[in-house]
Amino acid sequence: MMTSNEVLLNLQQSMVKAVLLGQPLPGHDQPIRLADLEFVTRQPVIYLVDTNLASGFDLQGLPQPLKPLKIVSPEALRQEAQQGADIAYLQFHVNEASESVVDLRLEARIVSADSQRGELGLSSVQVKFMKQDDEWRAGDSPVYSAA
Repeated sequence: MMTSNEVLLNLQQSMVKAVLLGQPLPGHDQPIRLADLEFVTRQPVIYLVDTNLASGFDLQGLPQPLKPLKIVSPEALRQEAQQGADIAYLQFHVNEASESVVDLRLEARIVSADSQRGELGLSSVQVKFMKQDDEWRAGDSPVYSAA
């Protein structure tokens, strides 16, 4: 049996991989999409904020030509943006985490180079994973939203 961090880690990694590669999640036949993914992927690096991220997160196995994934703290991201350019990034929110249900939201956001402007929310996708016969599968259809 996996520990809760291992479960969260595996589900977050599969969700990021599915979004970046346009693939379906386990239990679904349709790929999941993030409406504003273009903002995140048009930069030289794909930024993922470490807030709510399971420890050990690593996507070294992503196929090329995907851009490098850089895991950063919110503070490091703000500092990098203040060097001169707005930065789009991904961030997880864990809405629920129990032995049988893990509800995750992956959100695209932009941190402004202008520290007075703050951050801007873009689109998000929310997926409720359910444990069935010792396997985690995406439950209902993903919930999409745009800011």
